[in-house]
Amino acid sequence: MTRPAPPKLLEEIRGSDSPAARIAALRVVKNEIIGHDQRKEAWVGWGIVPLLARILSSRRGAGKKSVVRETNGDASLSGWKDNRLEEEETCLQTIIIVSSLVQGGPAYISPIVAGGILPLLFSILSSPNCHPSLVLAVLETLNAIADRLPLSPQQTVHEAKQLSSLIFSREHIGTFCRILDHTSPAPTIQSSIALAANLIAKTCKDEVHKATVAESGVLDVLALRLATFVVAQGFVLPGAEACTSDPGGLGALPPAAPANASLAPILRSIAVVIKNSKSRSQHFLSSPAMVTVFPKKPLEISPVIKSAPWGKPYFPAHSTLRQNTANPIDSILPSVPTAQTKGSANFPPLGGQGSYSRQGQFFAPPLAFSDTPKSDEEESAVVSWLLHVARSASGWTRLMAARVATILFRLGLAKSNRVPMFGFLLVPLLVRMFDKDYEAPGDGDSYEEGLISTSLRIKEEAPAVLASLVMDSRELQQYAMEGGAVKKLAQMIRESFNPISDNSKPVWNPEKTASSDDAQSPDTPAELRLGPPGFAPLAVHKTRYREGILRALAALALFNDRYRKDIFEAGVVPYIIDSMKPYEQESANAQIGSKKSGLEGNPIPTLLAACAAARSLTRSVTGLRTSLIDAGVAAPVFNLVKFRDTEVQIAATSVVCNLAMDFSPMKDAIIGANMIPTLCEHAHSSNMRLRLESIWSLKHITYNSTNDIKMKIVEFLEPGWLKQIISQDPTDSSLRRKTEEDLSGVGSIGMGTPNSAGEQVDLLNPVEDGNEPDSQEEDLRMVDTIMPPKPSIDTYVADNARRRKLALNGDLDHTKQARRDDIQVQEQALDLIRNLICGPGASEMIDFVFQELGQTDLLNILADKLRPKPLTSFSRKESVTPKSLNMPPEILTAVTYILIHLAAGLSRHRHILILHRDLLKSMMPLFNHATNQVRINCLWVVINLTYEDDQSDHNSCRDRATKLKSLGVMERLTSLEDDSEPDVRERTKTALHLMKSLLGS
Repeated sequence: MTRPAPPKLLEEIRGSDSPAARIAALRVVKNEIIGHDQRKEAWVGWGIVPLLARILSSRRGAGKKSVVRETNGDASLSGWKDNRLEEEETCLQTIIIVSSLVQGGPAYISPIVAGGILPLLFSILSSPNCHPSLVLAVLETLNAIADRLPLSPQQTVHEAKQLSSLIFSREHIGTFCRILDHTSPAPTIQSSIALAANLIAKTCKDEVHKATVAESGVLDVLALRLATFVVAQGFVLPGAEACTSDPGGLGALPPAAPANASLAPILRSIAVVIKNSKSRSQHFLSSPAMVTVFPKKPLEISPVIKSAPWGKPYFPAHSTLRQNTANPIDSILPSVPTAQTKGSANFPPLGGQGSYSRQGQFFAPPLAFSDTPKSDEEESAVVSWLLHVARSASGWTRLMAARVATILFRLGLAKSNRVPMFGFLLVPLLVRMFDKDYEAPGDGDSYEEGLISTSLRIKEEAPAVLASLVMDSRELQQYAMEGGAVKKLAQMIRESFNPISDNSKPVWNPEKTASSDDAQSPDTPAELRLGPPGFAPLAVHKTRYREGILRALAALALFNDRYRKDIFEAGVVPYIIDSMKPYEQESANAQIGSKKSGLEGNPIPTLLAACAAARSLTRSVTGLRTSLIDAGVAAPVFNLVKFRDTEVQIAATSVVCNLAMDFSPMKDAIIGANMIPTLCEHAHSSNMRLRLESIWSLKHITYNSTNDIKMKIVEFLEPGWLKQIISQDPTDSSLRRKTEEDLSGVGSIGMGTPNSAGEQVDLLNPVEDGNEPDSQEEDLRMVDTIMPPKPSIDTYVADNARRRKLALNGDLDHTKQARRDDIQVQEQALDLIRNLICGPGASEMIDFVFQELGQTDLLNILADKLRPKPLTSFSRKESVTPKSLNMPPEILTAVTYILIHLAAGLSRHRHILILHRDLLKSMMPLFNHATNQVRINCLWVVINLTYEDDQSDHNSCRDRATKLKSLGVMERLTSLEDDSEPDVRERTKTALHLMKSLLGS
């Protein structure tokens, strides 16, 4: 039979009045292009995409005639049992053609997006009468697009944003609730559930999208799906059946997951949504399904041995004593030794004590884990279950279980005494995945179908999971190091730079003509021409693989100098430096026509990870003076400080912050490379993190630099701007008032409240639930075309009170993070002034600072920082009560350090300080401050004011001592003679001696 000419076939599809004829023509096109990239390109040029969009847009959801299903060898369609209507069959064949085009690579995504097909696919997916076969086909197509978008160059990032905005829109997010809530064991339904969960995991990147998933109820439905696996495996806690009617539960145990259900996609999507957010994680743990299978109510412990639901005997009392938990699941986990003795603290983080709060900023978004409480508050049994799954499962399921358990652990939602358990049971499993010969058993849960193997995906992500697990735990870092992690990571990073062999040869295309070249002209409509070809899947895998390795190295080198030495000796520093070379986007014309098998450089996520590794290693004084200099770390870091991406600028500036330390031999290189103007420019950035890192770096550069360098820094920063920064009040009452009004008005906040755009993990003050009626509840009920009608999905989804609490928590976290950022920026700016007026030439710099910032203005600002601020409660639930609020200890410490150096200046500088009407008076209450360093600094101010430089200064010193006595200093000093801090007691003796000598008492 002669094949119709393509233009004629297009006309048959476009103008046919017979649905059967159109279906037949679409099948011919489908068979034409499947597996033939050259034909796909030709059909795009002939205009197939606009025609497909027209067909999809004409779907009305009704038809008169059924057709016999025809799979054409497509195995994914062989499970459909229901005949489809003619219109549904037409739509199906169209979607399969779209999916086949997508399989050609990222170049085909551009015309598909330009042709407006994405909104049409979501419209079909969200229609209430969508046939299960169409649901499966659409989800497969969307997943294929999501898989190939990362292969696209940067210029196609808007296509990824369009896909995410459609998925997480109010119009379509409920569709995923409906799909995930299906319970039918039919292969089509279970495949759709897995695809929907994977699609969420692949596209949910922004905080606002994660908040949408949580607030819309999708996270609760994912928790329900997870609970069905708990039921199927028999891990429902004993006595849970009696608690199903308790408030917050489902009312009955969820059904068991079918045997063909996939656990890994559910775990993966949950991990993506709850990452870096304690409020979302708590929302997940408190979901009705989780509370039902793992009730929080303590279970009665029987004195007799019971047979566990999972077929293992356990003795509850013994289990509780052995593992120090009341969780029966722990009884089947291996017993582990008690916590090991912690090693001594090594070289502290550079940049002062505050550096610990910057650990999580290695990887965006920042994770302030040090602020997360590790109290032994009630723990969900899901932690133990996840550990069991990680040990008993294999492949992708094992890694995803470890990932979720790690997230909960890092957020303080697992008990602190579980550290040895994570170290003995989880760390070895992750390190084993680094082995060169590691092969993941086939568990049916592939990551991205058809691109690279599951084993490669596991090797790609396992290092990042290990990095997250050990990031803030010296003990877990020890487990990883003793398990040989560094040796394996060193071998892996070398492999990531091996060239990719591309043995494929271009296939001759007999249909290639001059007209097809013309189709790629920029003047051709976007839906008729291919986009950039992107990169080979293996090339993108190499960069992701490298990124995870760098993250792991950064985490292991965070605290211990011995571990940093091991990393240096492993020879990875040159590869870290090479990882700082950015990939520069080539022109689109140069890329058309050939898929790049490798990347000349590194994408932004890899650059961020490389900066994190460099920053950790620059904490080693020895390494900074040898290996890092020899490898030439300075040049690539300086280039990245000026990179186009803000996040890369932040990461690179954090490395400069360590390179600028006084003992660093690279401090002169920073000045010589003319980095000061760039850092000063970044200090003015509206991005708070870039501002913080830049000021921090300038503070280090300023210390012990010559006066001309110091003056140059003040000039570039602009004195007026610096004065404005240090004068801001981080305890602004307007922010406090807004927070209190939000707390008191929790009952009036609905789903429309903005939330979580900047959500951080350190939520310390949960808000009480409201109890308003659910009159505004969205209709999230689903239409189940497979199973008989069942209760509304609202049975499983969080009630309005939990949703309002989640929304408000996101806002509160954002406010708290903004306040923390303001405090840190102001602290570093004050420390910068401190470093300006200390060291050689300090007297000249004090005069310079007084002149540039204004003597009176500066001292008034400092005095204002020392005074407690009035605080009034604006809560409508309480009467107005006057209170006071002290400045944060960090600010008080920074201000008193400035006073110490002013008091160490010339006699006229001390005279200016002692004559200020408020400054020393405001300092008096700080002698009894709870923070040791604040008390010590106050004592040093007294010592410096009363220390005689020479005999000519005696009378001035006596006058200053008299003034201090009139302010009550003697009483303050007497109260510190028995202070609990030895350094305070010693400084008190010195201060009292000087005061008594001058006063003659």
